[in-house]
Amino acid sequence: MKKKAVIFDMDGVLIDSEPVYLQLFRDLLTENGCVIDEEKMRILAGASGGRLWGTVAQMWKEEISPDRMRRIYKERYADFRFPYRDAACPGVRPLLEWMKAEGYVLALASSSSEEAIRQMLDALELHGYFSHIISGKMFKESKPNPEIYLYALSVLGLPAEDCMAVEDSTYGICAAKAAGLQVAAVKDDRFSFDQSQADWFLKRTADLKELLLHM
Repeated sequence: MKKKAVIFDMDGVLIDSEPVYLQLFRDLLTENGCVIDEEKMRILAGASGGRLWGTVAQMWKEEISPDRMRRIYKERYADFRFPYRDAACPGVRPLLEWMKAEGYVLALASSSSEEAIRQMLDALELHGYFSHIISGKMFKESKPNPEIYLYALSVLGLPAEDCMAVEDSTYGICAAKAAGLQVAAVKDDRFSFDQSQADWFLKRTADLKELLLHM
């Protein structure tokens, strides 16, 4: 069934951000004499909010609250500027250009802050492709709670069967499926993602064009 709209995640779909963020966490923990738990590091990929900071706090050298852990991180990297251009997933802009020309409605639903989303759009010159930009910070709970996708469907004014989501993480896929969406998952074997609920699999985001052509 041909779709009318596609809702994109950002991290892991438009930009390959997880390795960059994981290295920041590694550096912070190492600088402070903490022992890095590799299993917990893999869980960090795709996590956000309390789940993210709670997991990092478990690796801290002393007992610490997730909120305090978040403040330490923010203070340490107050001057950090994410290298969006270097992290851009290949072929994304031509894909979006083609989709707009074909009449697809495009939305962006990311757990990241609106500021981070805007910075990414500025750096990669992707303004104008997305009719709606939705940050997970707008909601009480982030993915895997489906609220962000339910909201996306409401502002798009379309039923779930007319839309699809493009995701990569376990939490993102679960959120989209819980909202009734079919999901195309960008394959990533570097982290402990469970992508078993996805309906289609893409080697890279740009391969979405081929999938849409055959619907």
